[in-house]
Amino acid sequence: MMHNKTKGFTVIELLVVIAIIGILMAILLATFNDARMSARDDARQANLKEMQLAIELYKAQNGRYPEAGCGRGTSWTGNTSFGNCSEFIAGLVPDYISQLPVETTNLAGNRGYIYRTSGNGDRYKLMAHLTVETKTISSYEDEFARCPQSFGLDNCSGSGPVANTYAVYSIGAESW
Repeated sequence: MMHNKTKGFTVIELLVVIAIIGILMAILLATFNDARMSARDDARQANLKEMQLAIELYKAQNGRYPEAGCGRGTSWTGNTSFGNCSEFIAGLVPDYISQLPVETTNLAGNRGYIYRTSGNGDRYKLMAHLTVETKTISSYEDEFARCPQSFGLDNCSGSGPVANTYAVYSIGAESW
């Protein structure tokens, strides 16, 4: 007698294949997520450099750094959950920069771009505050350290740099 066997996959074989595909997808998603976080950190650094250039151009033409936006005077202003202000640096848009960047990740806990200037406009500090995801600050030697080693640790708060905050600033605003 001849047996008629059908060809195909068993349920076990299909489950094994689905499990392997699931594991590979999880690995790929984790890798892509890390790449996205790293790209957002790169964008934050580029945004800070672009705003720093615009602020310095403003000072070169006006003799002082621009004021904090939204009528905040010399206090911190920015696009954070604490005080959402789209024009957090007054007078830059559109002459010095086309638009100010906006932090799109979770803004809970006062996270985002913040800016502060002195009363007479001779100093400023601009930060991507508490938003850094993967490219954190590990040393005061980092170009985006909130308070640099050269300024002196006695004038900087804490035992080390703020890891998840990038900063650019003028001389005299290092420890703000």
